[in-house]
Amino acid sequence: MFSLQMNLFPSPTLTTHSSTKTLPTTTVTATKRRAIVFSSSLVVASWLNFLNFNSAQPLSLSLSLSQQLQDELQQQEDHLVHLFQETSPSVVSIKDIELTKVPKTSSKEVMLDEDEDAKVEGTGSGFIWDKFGHIVTNYHVVAKLATDTSGLQRCKVFLVDAKGNNFSREGKIIGFDPSYDLAVLKVDVDGYELKPVVIGESKNLHVGQSCFAIGNPYGYENTLTTGGVSGLGREIPSPNGGAIKGAIQTDAAINAGNSGGPLIDSHGHVVGVNTATFTRKGTGASSGVNFAIPIDAVLRSVPYLIVYGTPYSNRF
Repeated sequence: MFSLQMNLFPSPTLTTHSSTKTLPTTTVTATKRRAIVFSSSLVVASWLNFLNFNSAQPLSLSLSLSQQLQDELQQQEDHLVHLFQETSPSVVSIKDIELTKVPKTSSKEVMLDEDEDAKVEGTGSGFIWDKFGHIVTNYHVVAKLATDTSGLQRCKVFLVDAKGNNFSREGKIIGFDPSYDLAVLKVDVDGYELKPVVIGESKNLHVGQSCFAIGNPYGYENTLTTGGVSGLGREIPSPNGGAIKGAIQTDAAINAGNSGGPLIDSHGHVVGVNTATFTRKGTGASSGVNFAIPIDAVLRSVPYLIVYGTPYSNRF
């Protein structure tokens, strides 16, 4: 959310004072009359110049301020467009798919077409962690896959490579941490070059600064919403019944399908993972009170999930 402030200076107020003089009834010579007329002409000319100068000054100042405001708005708009273009290729769309029967094929890559043998049960978002195909998302986005014992749950990930080519792959879950609502998927990226996100910091965030969410709300891919940091150090429930501390509160819209996507700052750095929103009772509509897991907590957990499949807290 951009906040523009412009100091407007009041237009100069011109106050004139009139005076009346009574001339003595004496005879004035032609020379004196000419001197008086000449002096009066100079005064009138000077007065007119003063009026013209002061009437043009407010107009010039107003035009200058208007142009300055337009330039600032254009720069901010261009920056936001650039921010989205640079960051969106690192954001992925995730579909939870349930097969109606265990596939007979022995192929490593099961075809995950939406047909009578496969149905989409949910959608979410995620972002590219590194060039090796690791995808970070919310645990609750892939919870069915993480706890599947039937062999029927699948996860399809839709990506864009560094050259702008769209492709999709099956996502294999390699680690998850329900206490922080985090999970890591791995996709086969042979033949593709990925563009990972730029990781930022959440410890230096301030209430009031701008932030942006990119994700796939209600299945609408590559959606950008804008807002600001509304609060810090919040506590929200985790999928395992505990509490996630230090959450970021934002009014950037987060809806169903945004979960797992990145919350970024004005530099395009990921500062959080979008995870939850309060909804209006009975409507399911967002109340504008949304939360993201701070990236500093993500940085502590994800490397262990990639290497060991379990969070740091489970290893010691």
